[in-house]
Amino acid sequence: MPLDFGQRGKPRSLKGVWVGILPGLAIVASILAVNAGYHHRMALAEGWAGDLQGCPALSAAAYAAKGYPAGERPTVYDGVTFTRQFGHVMCADADNRGALGFLSHPVCQFSGPSAIRVRAGGTEAFFEPGVGQLATVSVEQGRAQCALGGKFRPAAGPG
Repeated sequence: MPLDFGQRGKPRSLKGVWVGILPGLAIVASILAVNAGYHHRMALAEGWAGDLQGCPALSAAAYAAKGYPAGERPTVYDGVTFTRQFGHVMCADADNRGALGFLSHPVCQFSGPSAIRVRAGGTEAFFEPGVGQLATVSVEQGRAQCALGGKFRPAAGPG
């Protein structure tokens, strides 16, 4: 026998819960979007990202034929091996586009590498920006991209 004394309660509505959850989600999403935009603008200003001309690519055979493996100076960053012949290197993590700051990828800037070999996972990529030429190399989703230019300053870093 039920102990409700003959009165039935109304089924509860979840309208009040949704009134609280939806604005909360909108606030969190807008904060994430503003934060991602800030990080992207900062990466552009510091030279970690941008629309720059691509580096000339080399094949593995051409890289070896030019004698580059003999003078390699490797740097390992975030599990990726960046190799250069000359100059300095500085690396950082850059946010992936569209990931709202949750995902990042390694980016390295070189002050004058001559040639660059990038080993990420089981793949290798070879680039020849030239001696004294600034270069920026990023590895996103296992794919290396090289761009001529950047804002590398050996004493203070990019920016």
